Amino acid sequence: MRIAVLYNADDNLERAAPADALAVQAVRDCARAVADACRESGWTALELAAPRDPVELVGRLRDARADVVFNLVEALDGDARLEAAVAWLLELAGLPYTGSPPRAMTLALEKPLARAVLAAQGVPVPAGVTLTRGDEPLDGLVYPVIVKPAAADASHGIALESVVASEAEARARAAWLRETYEQAAVVEEFIDGRELNVSVLGEGDGAETLPLFEIDFDEDYPAGAPRLVTFISKWGPEDHPEFNGSWSVPARELPPGVAERVRATALAAYRALGLRDYGRVDIRLHPERGPFVVDVNPNPDISPCAGLNLAAHEAGLSHAQLIGRVVRAALERSHAHALALPR
Repeated sequence: MRIAVLYNADDNLERAAPADALAVQAVRDCARAVADACRESGWTALELAAPRDPVELVGRLRDARADVVFNLVEALDGDARLEAAVAWLLELAGLPYTGSPPRAMTLALEKPLARAVLAAQGVPVPAGVTLTRGDEPLDGLVYPVIVKPAAADASHGIALESVVASEAEARARAAWLRETYEQAAVVEEFIDGRELNVSVLGEGDGAETLPLFEIDFDEDYPAGAPRLVTFISKWGPEDHPEFNGSWSVPARELPPGVAERVRATALAAYRALGLRDYGRVDIRLHPERGPFVVDVNPNPDISPCAGLNLAAHEAGLSHAQLIGRVVRAALERSHAHALALPR
């Protein structure tokens, strides 16, 4: 079987800060690891960087003669808003691919839209407001709040300075985000509690959670700083206290019934946005009010050192087995679709 591992190589970042290039290298490293896992399963794997030109992209994939495309593309030329476009191209070209469909990617990326869908489905999300122009009212918000890009992933634009204690600070941070990332900003209540990462495999009613993990903010984390997974926490540099002081670890013991509530909340969010194959739901656990969904990621890092694979390992799956499960799901979906077509 031939697997084309498709990833974004964004040498010319648009709508981003210079440090955001760190995440681009991480995607390349992830693609290499996924290809190695496919080879470990006895398959032929080709690593392909996604060009921005759609005709060229589809042409490269057809030339690869892949049975399945392992879609790791998170952006094109640094623009995360084009993530779903790649999935649409794969759909239109009739190429079997892994991961979530375009609608799910669009919903998850557009934070205001995702918040609205989740809230309508009864999934708890923090109270928040979207600043598109910058002068929209911020009435009713409880401070501190966190200010983040309305359409970005991989913690782009998230720093310790994102958590602010006043309306003036919130508007200033939102103005910086709009100028740097050329998009609206979401201002939402900062839930000061444990951060739990819920990795999910599968689709629809068959989706299941992997063992719960959480972010451990240890003594190396900056004293007095808000406990937050920033861009630096996720991507480095490795000698930075935010990186060294925040680790993904198996969740410590939770009060009776809370773990089940966290898993149920994560599955509800995963299904509400239509994710499939694999994904991660980030939850902040308020000590009195319970779990709140703060992010749903349909295309999380699936490299060996990433949280999703750590959770899979805790469940008894090797990295090759995890990648193999995702590939087989895409292949089975393709076969089922072919059988359903009229003859």
